Amino acid sequence: MRSGRGSFGASFLLMVLAAEGLISAIVVFVICISYIVRHSLNLGRMERSRMKVLAEEDQLLKGMYWVQDAGACSGVYVLEEGRTLIDAGNMYGLVDELQDLGSIDRLERIIFTHSHFDHVGGIEEIYQLVSPDVYIHPLSREHLRLLREPFPKFFDALDSEKKISLLYDGDRIEGSPALKVLHTPGHTAGDLCFFDQSSGALFSGDTVLPQKEKLSGILSKPDEVCGGRLEDTVHGLRKLLKLPVRHLFPGHGKPVFHKGADQIKLSLVTLYQNLYQEVPEKAWIAMGHDLLAAGLFEDARQCVAKASQIAPASTEAKNLYQQIMDEQSV
Repeated sequence: MRSGRGSFGASFLLMVLAAEGLISAIVVFVICISYIVRHSLNLGRMERSRMKVLAEEDQLLKGMYWVQDAGACSGVYVLEEGRTLIDAGNMYGLVDELQDLGSIDRLERIIFTHSHFDHVGGIEEIYQLVSPDVYIHPLSREHLRLLREPFPKFFDALDSEKKISLLYDGDRIEGSPALKVLHTPGHTAGDLCFFDQSSGALFSGDTVLPQKEKLSGILSKPDEVCGGRLEDTVHGLRKLLKLPVRHLFPGHGKPVFHKGADQIKLSLVTLYQNLYQEVPEKAWIAMGHDLLAAGLFEDARQCVAKASQIAPASTEAKNLYQQIMDEQSV
């Protein structure tokens, strides 16, 4: 369904709130002045740079682009030549980037990985011009109420106009490409990843960040206010291990082409290493069990070798090795 203008076009947010008597005229005036100044001075604006054409790395990624993240602003992924966004960042300038592909009117939907402001705040600028549908996990939908005003009222207004659709684990988002929805709580309770089977592309939000990203540990840590739990992170990464991931498209940091699956493994083993600092061989044993469960026998054997180097007499390492041999012989 194509996005429309009308009541959800320019200055929609201000009109809805004012009409409902939820903010005073003077507050509306202040917000308008703030908006004008922010635009005229380019404060908080994205530094313009050409969108990364993902098909330059793999022709199966045709029609997909990456708008680079900046500071605390998440990256944005553009699919279907501008018809679909995964996340919206939170800095002015995204619309300019999208218009490089053509009219902004083509934007039909925004799919959110989770509710944090650095991923959803950019919707404010977009809704000055068009009104795409929003897709989000139901828990993240509730967490949107924790954002600073006027965003909670804005999303409530979208709900009242039936512009928000809820996504659940295992859902399929039709399009080109079609995306499989994966619920991967941990960073927040409502985290979602999206997998394109045809290209092996995983859009991971903050569930998996490249280990080269300096702030990856901070940006992906559990947010307890939004239901984030380390235990859930482990389960989510185990789920992703079983996917034939080729390319990793994270919420922060550069895309990882052709070796995306390695980043999932690195994220999980790094987590285990932090958990088992007193008994470091256990990190490799835990990782080995997860890799075995995912059918990655050679990788599991390498974990046994690592554990045995640290603790040569480890019974757990020997038992894991035998399990690997038994599984392979079946």
